[in-house]
Amino acid sequence: MKEYEIKITGEYDVIVLSPKMVALLIDKIRDSDKKEMIIPAKEILPKGYAEYLNCVLHANTEIATTLPDRSAYTLIAEQIETMQCNETHCFERVDVAKLNCNPQLDLEAKEEFYILTKQLDSVFRYVMQNEYEEEISIIIIGE
Repeated sequence: MKEYEIKITGEYDVIVLSPKMVALLIDKIRDSDKKEMIIPAKEILPKGYAEYLNCVLHANTEIATTLPDRSAYTLIAEQIETMQCNETHCFERVDVAKLNCNPQLDLEAKEEFYILTKQLDSVFRYVMQNEYEEEISIIIIGE
């Protein structure tokens, strides 16, 4: 078994990608036959999550001022784009598109990350840091 660290990088007051969402994203990449893909947001987000997140973003004035003009889908796409695997970015590009009012994630995985997801024995650890600089690891394994 080969283990790889997944981190969300950047200056965020709130991390919106759960380990389960990252695991579903990895599964989608693992099942894809190419690095460029369009994934309907509802396939990786829990039902009602984007609506809930939009309410939280708009209700919390501190978050709203630090994350102006961002919808839940935009914030999710930004955080997917800043994902790193072993200190290297996972994606070349991540955009949000709406086809027939259904949000889609239009993305292109970097070659290295795409190859890692294809390895059947690869396991990813979602690593977060809490406010005390302690790393918290959660193992995510594709279904």
